[in-house]
Amino acid sequence: MHLATRRSSVLFASLLLISLIVSGCSSPFAPATNHFSKDPMTLNVAQISNSVGFFVLYVAVQEHFFANQGLTLNPTTPVLTGGSGAKMSTQIESGSIEVAGGGLITDAFTLARIDDSVRILGALTTGYYVDITVSKKFEQETGLTEASPLADKVKALVGKKIGITAPNSGTAALVTYLFRIFGYNAQRDVQMVSVGSTTSATAIAALKAGTVDAISYFSPAGQQAVAQGVGNIFISPDAGDVPEMHGQVHGVFYTRQSVIDAKPKAIAAFIRGIAQAEAFIHDNQNQTQVKALLAKYTNTTQKPKTATTIYTSTMPIMPQTPLISPQGYNIAAQFHVKAGLLAIAPAYDKMVATSVINNALQGFSPSSP
Repeated sequence: MHLATRRSSVLFASLLLISLIVSGCSSPFAPATNHFSKDPMTLNVAQISNSVGFFVLYVAVQEHFFANQGLTLNPTTPVLTGGSGAKMSTQIESGSIEVAGGGLITDAFTLARIDDSVRILGALTTGYYVDITVSKKFEQETGLTEASPLADKVKALVGKKIGITAPNSGTAALVTYLFRIFGYNAQRDVQMVSVGSTTSATAIAALKAGTVDAISYFSPAGQQAVAQGVGNIFISPDAGDVPEMHGQVHGVFYTRQSVIDAKPKAIAAFIRGIAQAEAFIHDNQNQTQVKALLAKYTNTTQKPKTATTIYTSTMPIMPQTPLISPQGYNIAAQFHVKAGLLAIAPAYDKMVATSVINNALQGFSPSSP
């Protein structure tokens, strides 16, 4: 691993630890039960943004699948932490958030470096839904398109400005990973610019203004940029542009072991609610409703072409079950190592709460409460 990247990762973990202590958590490993609701069937749930990676959570709430399981969310709509994995981690550790209902495996890995009680409870996506989208000017100057060889596309990004959500994020990791596999150094050969992480509007605005040449941003930013005529998707892991990344788990929901121990029935109900949502999304009879829900979630109800594009690109990465396969996990783990976010990835059996997931789903039929 490049020394600068290792130092950056260590610094990030150190800053996260400091922020946890300052926020009032006396120890990052102490059970954070003092802020939990006393109701055994109530959970405080959050998500980091409104990206399509958390659409399953949205469906579960809208279709009352958690309520079907006897679970109450407090508040009823999951808290939005502002797009920052670090913010989510701080709140998970302090106990103000019990379940990261819409999170990234990147953040779970990062938090696990300082808290080995972190447990992943299930998958929300089985694809890396971050695309690199370039401006029209970039395409004209390089003569390249998404159909061009990946090596040529990455080479063309050398020396450019690429918008990301934040340092040490999944959006930055994609750039670092791509540069590494072709022998470049993202610390030296490209300028990554933070353009905000809550919505895609600021990223698209930066691309339109020419502040950046490209953006590495979660879907549906790329689709929206195309619809607005601002740019085109250039590299898309979900479209098969990076075969080594195919099938990796990216969107997940996770918690700490102390929450599982304190509220086992609520955690099981949450897992079943997600399972119901995933089954609902894949039921052919529900596709008209699913399309409408996705359009509402992505604010594209009045933009049918964009909504259809988002639906077409999103459905293949929606899992049919919360269960996380060792293969999908290991692809994600190796990606994070190669991207410089991890020195050594946690073992599957250590990180994924397989027994909790299996027990929650045992004898469970998604078609009934």
